[in-house]
Amino acid sequence: MKSILSSRYARSIFDLAVEMNILDKVSEDIFLVEKVCYENSILNVILGNPNINIGKKKAIIRDIFESKVQEITIKFILLLIDKRRVLYLKGIANEFHTIYNQYHNIKLADVYVSQTMTKEIKQEITKILVKKFDSKIELNEILKKEIIGGFKIIVDGVIYDASIANQLKLLRKSFEKNIYDKGF
Repeated sequence: MKSILSSRYARSIFDLAVEMNILDKVSEDIFLVEKVCYENSILNVILGNPNINIGKKKAIIRDIFESKVQEITIKFILLLIDKRRVLYLKGIANEFHTIYNQYHNIKLADVYVSQTMTKEIKQEITKILVKKFDSKIELNEILKKEIIGGFKIIVDGVIYDASIANQLKLLRKSFEKNIYDKGF
């Protein structure tokens, strides 16, 4: 869920990174922080626990990230801890990526398939989407067993459904609308 608070903090770290000319480094840092937050449920419990004092939370963050990320990123997370906003870290990271992608004209394309795509197919789909949306495309391949064959692509809320299941559904609808009278 997108919140105003997440948007404001994400925008502030984004603008600061642009101003300091370290946007790509900070973006990599935010990806790393987001990944760690999603994969480490214990860290989330610790950061979200109001009974654990702020000093211990800061020490944990320093231990985990200090050698791996920019100083500005560490200071930003520590600020979130001080302001008791660290619970929003995943949302802030997610919103940061949205802002980053808009800034660099990158669109995310979710491709739903029944089996893993080959490199050639990925390149061909990317080429078509780049031409259609006039922007860079990042493909996110999602395996779905419900897709018998074909694929389904979602980009910016636009859905292109070339799955066999969809084709069968359309065929079923066309048979329901029988344009011929039974005249017998």
